[in-house]
Amino acid sequence: MLALTRGVGVGARASERSVAAVVRHEGRCIATAASDSGSVAPQAYVSRSTNPWFNLAFEDHLFRTVDPAVPVCFLYRNAACVVVGRNQNPWKELNAAAMRSIDLPMVRRRSGGGTVYHDLGNTNYSFHMPRDTFDRRTHAELVARALNATPVGLHLSRSPLARADRGAYVNARNDICIRVQPRFDRSATEKTRAEADEQGCEERKVSGSAYKLVNTRAYHHGTMLLSASLGSLGSSLRNERGELLVTKGVASVPAPVANLSEAFADRRHMLTHDVFVHAVVAEFLRTHSAKPGTHIEVDESSLAEPARNEGRWKLQENFDELQSWEWVFGQTPEFTHRVALHHPAELQAHGVEKDGWGPFAVEIHSKHGIVLDAKLADARFEQERTEDEVRSVVHALKGRRYDELALPPPWGPNSSPPAAADSIEGGTRATIRDALLAWLRTRL
Repeated sequence: MLALTRGVGVGARASERSVAAVVRHEGRCIATAASDSGSVAPQAYVSRSTNPWFNLAFEDHLFRTVDPAVPVCFLYRNAACVVVGRNQNPWKELNAAAMRSIDLPMVRRRSGGGTVYHDLGNTNYSFHMPRDTFDRRTHAELVARALNATPVGLHLSRSPLARADRGAYVNARNDICIRVQPRFDRSATEKTRAEADEQGCEERKVSGSAYKLVNTRAYHHGTMLLSASLGSLGSSLRNERGELLVTKGVASVPAPVANLSEAFADRRHMLTHDVFVHAVVAEFLRTHSAKPGTHIEVDESSLAEPARNEGRWKLQENFDELQSWEWVFGQTPEFTHRVALHHPAELQAHGVEKDGWGPFAVEIHSKHGIVLDAKLADARFEQERTEDEVRSVVHALKGRRYDELALPPPWGPNSSPPAAADSIEGGTRATIRDALLAWLRTRL
């Protein structure tokens, strides 16, 4: 097991430069950072918590409170969840129904970038540095070195499914990748086959990254697919709204992925969370070999520490905000969504007769999670009265939360159910209102 000394406590700051840190693996000292009062001390943190809201809050707290000159490494893993980027639209990225079927929550992080799946087979790393030294490749290459060297030792693998001589490497998009044989999985595409190397091996991503730069500080964080449930990843990120939802948000760039423990099965015993943490921390210390360092373990008990809740950047407030509607859905960028009913018979499943109805579309304009405008379009009703009723209900959607109308993914302890139909005004016939809202919920 990996043992990390407690260092100087979770309130350690850059001024505490005389403390030596020791990383131990199965009782053996594998890296130390000696005292040196004349240099900046790097800090390494490992979370014992698997709470995604805590880990993301603690990461941001470190980013905001540690001296900008101090290099920081933070490693953690989360219970199963889907993490969307700060500027992404969850309605465009996610399959809410699939996520609800397995109670898989959505979490919105502070950084940009694409949507990623987390579970206990997926370890996350975060490196913080002065902004003027930030480079997208530097820490991706650090992690790749940690994977290729012992104890992980991808280069030692004799797996017939992956190229051990390449091991882990950083591609042109700054993703950490490996090369696998085409028979490894069924995710090959024309593009990956066209990019196969001289041995016929194709690229698979094992780690995606996101970045954040604020004032004098920057961070690079990413995921590492050790033994994640890739089936849950696929179903949760498979969105079927297509081009009918037009958003100003950042779209994810899909890429074929692989678990390291499957591609390098003979190194599976070294492709665990604890060993990976050990390897990355050791490589982080080697990278900053001239500087002293500290190792600190953290968990939710840090939320109650007075030192973490002073000044502007309070850990508890950060933790609470990440679970709030205002952050999870209120951060959603502006978008429009058009849904059409082509055959009135579709509404019979929701308790209304098809007589009097006709084809129509509903266009919704939303920003920051609120419906700014909703209108009926291309309406060809058989009865004017029915059209007036539907138009009245659609107009009443203005000002509502979008997640009250659509089927939202689970989003944590503060999740609320969709709005009851009778809470929405508009129209005089409840059967029409209820049927229209039920139909919208299946389409939005």
